Amino acid sequence: MAAELATAARDELGAAVRALVDTVAGTAADPEQLSDATAAIRAIEAQLAAAGQRPSFIDNPFHQASLVGGTAHPFGPQVTFVQRAGEVVGTATLGRGFEGGPDLSHGGILALIFDHAMGAAMYLAGHAAMTRTLDVRYCAPTRLALPLEVVARVNRVEGRRVVVTAEITQSAVTTAEAEAVFVQLTDENVAKIFAGSGG
Repeated sequence: MAAELATAARDELGAAVRALVDTVAGTAADPEQLSDATAAIRAIEAQLAAAGQRPSFIDNPFHQASLVGGTAHPFGPQVTFVQRAGEVVGTATLGRGFEGGPDLSHGGILALIFDHAMGAAMYLAGHAAMTRTLDVRYCAPTRLALPLEVVARVNRVEGRRVVVTAEITQSAVTTAEAEAVFVQLTDENVAKIFAGSGG
């Protein structure tokens, strides 16, 4: 029961902070209001910092604290993933916190979404690997406040190399495409990369 309460509380806090990020990114508040908000936020940050830091325990792309889709993450884009016929399909609507050009999503957030969706497709296909290269082609603007869909699938496996492809669409238009190469980890890789991890 305590674990369930903690999970729900983390989700609620994550949602509140994400709403705050979007509001801060576009607020028209005056300097006095901004100063008051800054003081309040700093007080809350100090209160949470005093509780210490939990160890890292993210061991899969669908974890509650995952950067891209984690329900408790304080600024993740909240991509919701499902598995469909050998593919991973994610949906999201990006807010002002991810703005690049006016009312457009930043290209870097699309690269992040691609990397995560492709990693999820690879994970569900049974491969433990890390990104080696990620090639993104931007085809059309991706707009804020409109739903987008990302679809990723494992294209082929060449020894330890796993090649994954994906695309993002919005309003039936492909706005970006990507191809990535992941390299499957050996036991030696895992021991070296995650030595000293708090997980």
